[in-house]
Amino acid sequence: MVIYAKIRANGEYHSPNISQAVFGFREMGAEIVKYRLIDDIYDAVREEDIVLDYIDQVQAVLGKFGVKPVCEDYPEELREFMGRKIWKDTMDSINAMPEKWGVFVKPVRDKAFTGRVIRSPKDLVGCGNCHENYEVLCCDVIDIKREWRGFMTYDELVDIRPYQGDYHYHFDADVVDRAVDAFRTIENRPMGCSIDFAVIEKDGRRQTVFLEMNDGYALGSYGLMPMKYAKLISARWAQLLGREDAFDFRKYR
Repeated sequence: MVIYAKIRANGEYHSPNISQAVFGFREMGAEIVKYRLIDDIYDAVREEDIVLDYIDQVQAVLGKFGVKPVCEDYPEELREFMGRKIWKDTMDSINAMPEKWGVFVKPVRDKAFTGRVIRSPKDLVGCGNCHENYEVLCCDVIDIKREWRGFMTYDELVDIRPYQGDYHYHFDADVVDRAVDAFRTIENRPMGCSIDFAVIEKDGRRQTVFLEMNDGYALGSYGLMPMKYAKLISARWAQLLGREDAFDFRKYR
């Protein structure tokens, strides 16, 4: 198999995430092939390979093999840990009705725009136009003090890394453990993904909540050790393509 890694014109890897993944795959003995444009490698990529690129490019490669990744942001099994309500709407409706403002919105279409709180007209900039009218998931606005990214590989929480916020706050490990157990009950759960957490203040009390789940085929590393990061990516690619994972070493334990 080959690990294809996107580079810039100067030969550097195109992002820190790609660089970290390459380091991890190289440590496990993988062959690394650099490229600049997805068109340069599209025809050469085989089902046993992995491509390290941005979301649209990776989706294009997976689409070549008839694969369309599905990873629910807020799985029903994890909603009891969210500490907030969730519902669906459209951006046209939110744009036209200021009484709906004061809400967090995230596009149903993967990464159509970055999730954000809508409080004023300026927050609507970059959320599409009337011809797109994105369907969005809406949540109550919460008072987040600190966020963490939890990395899941083959149903194991391999690490949890600070995302942003005040270092004086720390998550409740019992809540995280129970959320991980609930994650394992999701029928079509990804074998490589993140489940993100936050500490919020609600009614004068600190509370650890589940924020969202993110697919592992295009996931920021946020300080995860390179080899663990590479194994997570490999696990998800193997699952999506229905093939053996060359970097699943659990059988050797």
